[in-house]
Amino acid sequence: MKKIFVTGATGNQGSATVLELLDHGFDVTALTRNPNSPEAQHLKNKGAHLLQGDLENIDALRPTLQTIDGLYLVLPPVWISSKETDEQEAAMGIQILEVAKECGVNFVVYSSVMASDKQATFRPKFKFSIEQYLWASGLKGVVLRPASFMENLLLPSFGLGEGKFINPLPEDRAIPYVATKDIGTFARIVFQNPKQFEGKTIDLGSDLYMPKQILQLLESKLNQSIEFIQVPQELLYQQSKTFAQLVEMIEKEGYDPIDYSLINQWMPSLTTFDQWMDEVGTKNIRALQHKTSNISKQ
Repeated sequence: MKKIFVTGATGNQGSATVLELLDHGFDVTALTRNPNSPEAQHLKNKGAHLLQGDLENIDALRPTLQTIDGLYLVLPPVWISSKETDEQEAAMGIQILEVAKECGVNFVVYSSVMASDKQATFRPKFKFSIEQYLWASGLKGVVLRPASFMENLLLPSFGLGEGKFINPLPEDRAIPYVATKDIGTFARIVFQNPKQFEGKTIDLGSDLYMPKQILQLLESKLNQSIEFIQVPQELLYQQSKTFAQLVEMIEKEGYDPIDYSLINQWMPSLTTFDQWMDEVGTKNIRALQHKTSNISKQ
């Protein structure tokens, strides 16, 4: 299995997967809406073949799908989710898998989300629907369910650029996080060993952290005080009912335990929050703060 097609190639986990595959000798085609973007050009310079397009025009991707061995499928992120966006995502993912099967794709790694099965109780057509279709389709593959991304802290909604930590998640519940580079590494391992992983659903996350533990780590690494703001549940419902229901599910049930024994068979360890801060987090958060400060002065 040498030729891999990666969707969402310029996003955090897509680019991490592309770069990891290229570093290990795979022939990678990277799907991007804008091949002239700095992110796309970086992948090209590393050896990726760029394909301009998007998953909404699946027929244009058929010639590529007919020539590849494996598909890494990650769907475009939706920041304000709703019943409509969930249904659109489920339809898109299923359509892509249908076409992948028609084109003879040998193996699919679908990047879903942790607790997608639990979310199915209030999001009946969402990522779990795509997982179910994959297993029913006869395609060979693996479902990865990443935890919350450490990189999400760099989103404006978390407020770190303004010296705040705006927390929408339950204040008293520890949850797992994952660095996107680890998703790329594990995806590469799966593509190298498809028979050993075929048919598995794998939760992927590092240590569990409570929001205040993250806050303490941020303050220590950045050497500054950060204002902690807990987002009330009623405000979450105003912004997105589905996200509010997700937060309620996490608060009541939490996530199922991660099978670290399986992960550790293939990876010595996943990146901890402390390591992520040392490697990229501190630098990127400071850059975000500098950018935000310059904008506010204009």
